[in-house]
Amino acid sequence: MIRFIRAWFFTQVATWALVFKQRDIAFDYYRKVVAERPDDTLTLSRIAFLHAEAGDRAAAIRGFEHVVSLQPKDATSLFNLAYVRQQQGDHAGAIADFEKAIAVNERHDMAWYGMALSLIALGRYADAIAPLKTNIKLQPMSPHGFMELARTHFKLGDLERCEKQMRRLKAFDPKNAALLEDETGIKIGIERWWKD
Repeated sequence: MIRFIRAWFFTQVATWALVFKQRDIAFDYYRKVVAERPDDTLTLSRIAFLHAEAGDRAAAIRGFEHVVSLQPKDATSLFNLAYVRQQQGDHAGAIADFEKAIAVNERHDMAWYGMALSLIALGRYADAIAPLKTNIKLQPMSPHGFMELARTHFKLGDLERCEKQMRRLKAFDPKNAALLEDETGIKIGIERWWKD
């Protein structure tokens, strides 16, 4: 019981330290929580996030790998690991972890989107189309999937499909559609958006 109370107290101090932007104090107290409860995956994840925010991606990856070793079926932890790998530039590793997250939760829209971004970073544009379409299906009002799908079609030289995605985007996000018009040089009129 005393260990539980100490861990709770340390968590409260760490939380308040973050409120006041005292990351070093938060680190210290989260480590104290882990000393009391070594398998506390929530606290281990918080430490990994702090490492990522501090720019120490290698430490963040080690932290998230440890969390995943304790909870291999946690799609959120797998996604977080994949995201930090992606930020590190390890796109092959990120894709593998995004795929694991999707295997656990096939409705994890951000994992589909993240996987597509890593595929695009590797120049695998054709492979990125299916994950982007799944992302759009799961998040039909988020402009990011539409924008990347339009860009991917553009990079593949499929201007008709690029324009189709731009028109779909313009129907609910004209500002981002205009950015794509400038980026691609493809001008879409508002009168054409309903044709698909």
